Amino acid sequence: MLNKKRKVLIAAQHLFIEKGFTDTSVQDIIDEAKISKGTFYNYFSSKNECVIEILENAREETALKRRELLVYQDISDQRILIEQISIRMKIYRDRNLMPIFVAIFQAQDSGLSEFIKKNHYEEIKWLAERLVDVFGKQTKKVSLDCAVLMLGMIQQIQHPWTLKSKQISMEELVGFIMRRVESMIDSMIDTNDSLIDPHRFENFYEDVEITKKHVLDQLKSFKQQYLDELKENELQHIEFILEELSLKKPRKYILEAVIHSFSDTFKKTSYHKQLTEVTANVWKLIDETY
Repeated sequence: MLNKKRKVLIAAQHLFIEKGFTDTSVQDIIDEAKISKGTFYNYFSSKNECVIEILENAREETALKRRELLVYQDISDQRILIEQISIRMKIYRDRNLMPIFVAIFQAQDSGLSEFIKKNHYEEIKWLAERLVDVFGKQTKKVSLDCAVLMLGMIQQIQHPWTLKSKQISMEELVGFIMRRVESMIDSMIDTNDSLIDPHRFENFYEDVEITKKHVLDQLKSFKQQYLDELKENELQHIEFILEELSLKKPRKYILEAVIHSFSDTFKKTSYHKQLTEVTANVWKLIDETY
């Protein structure tokens, strides 16, 4: 049985799509989820927090799946990047999130707009860094421009009016655009043709430093909180990661393999959401430290 918080999010997402974000009240969500008002406010202070968590869950899942694709792979492989970009599009499609984005824009809520803007800039930043991985360090000065162009082309080409008469996969669409970017990136470098100032761009996002102690504390706290619910194999995964991270020189290749299966192990559990943030921080620690 789904936990109550999950029921609230499912009910809220259904209503945001059916009625629109502006026309959905907290009482509507309470009625749809069949919970008390006290239960709702135990998890969320407003419907804004509901919609932010819905979108944040999708963002976290996207980040995890993208990182897992890099395990034992060449970061310069275009096919991996194409698949990573496609993952976000598939998650948004499968969860029917685009109507929610439209509803948020129409609501003109400054807090929600800031949240969407932050996510947008984080996506540009991620793609710019991955383009450098694929096409080389010499592309860094134009990577932000190329990331913005690429995301813009994806948005326009996948519009139903544009591809009305032709069915293509996400990977085909992204691959087509990737080839266009590849064909122009060298010319942009040679002519120093760049519009986006990377220093100004950095003002729109901030990186939070993840330390080994922070990750170990998170894992230990989770283990303690769900000790009575964890199955034996789940507990073994957690204890192994704790032991490996406690080493003076943790073995990156072992951590990558274990964490990949770690995510699958917890996928259908009631505490999957809680583990998602911890897993994302473990990946970030690995990438930045080892």
